[in-house]
Formats: sequence, structure tokens, C-alpha cells
Amino acid sequence: MPPGFVSVPGMKTSAISSIILFMVTSINSVSPAFAVMAASSDKSRYDICLDMAERTPDRAINEALIWQNEQGGIPARHCEALGLFYLKEYREAAARLEKIAEDMRIGRGMPTRRGTRQTATASMLADMYAQAANAWLLADEIAAAETAIDIAMSLSVNGSSQELELLIDRARIAAADEDFALALKDLQTVQNRDPGRKNILVLIAAAARGSGQLVLAEQALNEYQSLFPNDIDGHLERGNLHDVLGNLSAARISWRKVLELSEMGPSADAARANLERIDLAGQ
Repeated sequence: MPPGFVSVPGMKTSAISSIILFMVTSINSVSPAFAVMAASSDKSRYDICLDMAERTPDRAINEALIWQNEQGGIPARHCEALGLFYLKEYREAAARLEKIAEDMRIGRGMPTRRGTRQTATASMLADMYAQAANAWLLADEIAAAETAIDIAMSLSVNGSSQELELLIDRARIAAADEDFALALKDLQTVQNRDPGRKNILVLIAAAARGSGQLVLAEQALNEYQSLFPNDIDGHLERGNLHDVLGNLSAARISWRKVLELSEMGPSADAARANLERIDLAGQ
């Protein structure tokens, strides 16, 4: 399921009451350049620790601390930070990820090869700052997220696949700051450069809705739902669009469809909150 703009409980319920939902699976999706920072002898340990961070973060943190005592350096610290992220300690994870990036820049804690300590490539640093930005976003520290993603963008190569991913990250952050014009601009840039990337259409629909471009929102959402008819974010956004257009009965149908497809997760929570809101308004 691709990430989507969702209306979330506790936020305003107007046309701009959405943020792009961050998919936690993306935070440890690192570039090939970043993955080689672990010494060859430690690469399997690093891979195992990253996998453990998502499934059993407490165990991953314990393993990372042991590894740090064995001079595991940056790879061990990175695993610990991701463990904190998956424990939803977003602020602490973000701060640690930024500190790791700063140390990577000068080679502190990086593996040595043939007697020479490595320093991070620009691509590796961009990955780390992007991860920090996403963690700051979930910590609701929007200014810090904006700073981190700007640094990441400055380090990426123009036109690269990494830059496209960072543009989507920046769109998430802009949406959280209710700057839907910037979110839409970034998403359309990605769409223009990679027309086959259809999973961002739901994001485009929501950004267009948030910026008042309802015709564009409907066009993007129609195409998205024709390709992904059972995706819950599509039905959630359809309900959001109906809501803005004042068609509450149709909105209710779409949000109930979300709950039919999945009763758990942020999209289900958003649909449930929206149903409760319009039911209370009706009373």
C-alpha cells in the first residue's frame, strides 16, 4: 500500500485537514551506497540488526548496544536509532540520526578499510538526513523536519532516483505544515520525471484537494482508483473529497469501505474519526 494523505484524528477537518502518512517501512530502506558503510565482516550483522529493529526493536537496541561496546561504530548506532524509531521514540530517533549524519560527514565511527577510515558519500548523508526528517515529522517537529529534508535535498544528485524519493518526503513535510501548494508542486515534479509511478496519484489528489484544485484532485483520484480499486487510502481520500464537496452520504460510504477493507491502522483510524465527526454533526 503506498503512502497517502489521510485525515487524522485531532486535526482540523477542513479541506486541508490532511498529512501525508509516513510509511515506517521506508526509514530503513537505504541506498546501496549507504548499505556498504558496514565493514564486509559486519555486513550480515548490520542487515540482521536492521531487520530486527522493525520486528523486535527492544532486542535490536540491546544488540546494537552490545555491538557499540565492541566498536561497532556508525552501523551499530544506526541500528539503535532505528530501534528507537520503531518503538515510536521519534524525537530521540531523529536526534540520533542527525548526530550520526554529522559524524559520518567527518568519518567519526566509520569503518576503516586498508588502514584508512571511510567518510560518507553525499548520497549516504542524504539518506541519513532524510531518515531524520521523517522521524522529526512523526515527532511533530515540522521545522526540524524541514531543515533536515532541505539538507538531504542539497546533497542529492539532480535528476537521480534518490532526489525523487526526497521530493516525496518533502511533500509529506510540506503537507504537515499545510503548505499544499509546495506538496503538489513536488509531487507533480516526480510525476513528470517518472510518469509510470502511479502510486503517488493518491498523494497528488490529496494535495490538489488541500490547495483547492478539486477538478485535478478528482482526476488524479479517478486514475488511482482505477489502478488500485481496493486500496484503503484511495477510498479514504475519496471520502475526504466527497466531504469537501458537501456530499456527506457518499463520504460515509467511502469511509465505511475503508473499515470493511481494514479495521486497523492510521487510515482506518482516520475513517472512523471522520464518520464519528459527521455523525455528531448530524445530531
